Amino acid sequence: MATLNKAKRRKKAFEKIIAMVDNASHALVIHYSCESFYNIPNGRTPRITSIAVRYLATGQTKSFSIHKVAELQNVPFEDIEKEYNSLEKEMLSDFYNFVKNHKSFDWIHWNMRDINYGFEAIDHRYSVLGGVPEQISDEKKVDLSRYLVDIFGLRYIVDRQQQVGHFL
Repeated sequence: MATLNKAKRRKKAFEKIIAMVDNASHALVIHYSCESFYNIPNGRTPRITSIAVRYLATGQTKSFSIHKVAELQNVPFEDIEKEYNSLEKEMLSDFYNFVKNHKSFDWIHWNMRDINYGFEAIDHRYSVLGGVPEQISDEKKVDLSRYLVDIFGLRYIVDRQQQVGHFL
């Protein structure tokens, strides 16, 4: 029975990936960076420093970053740290305006599943800064890492590294 369930998950994962590629004009790949999770002395959530969203079909990338906002607002580099909250809020406002126009798209990500690292973490930071996040439906969030586990198994990275090592 376990083998049958594994085969069904594998088939479903392949089908989802194929469907995303077939509908690439409505698929985005998202990644973001934030402050270190470990070096925040006062216990606040890590600041979101940049977000990159790539159109799957064209490879074009839309970038959102604190430093880009600072440059557009002519904030001197040495003043960025004291302006972080307003710069981060402006960056996230720009991001959520983008989200508003792309709600029907699939949002492909890698393990962005919780408050520690994920859509919820981005939403939370924007809320802390006084913004109201545009929600992306969970059905539109596609965790590519989960599909690869369903296709190749839990040890797929270790197994692939070992296979590559045999050729070196």
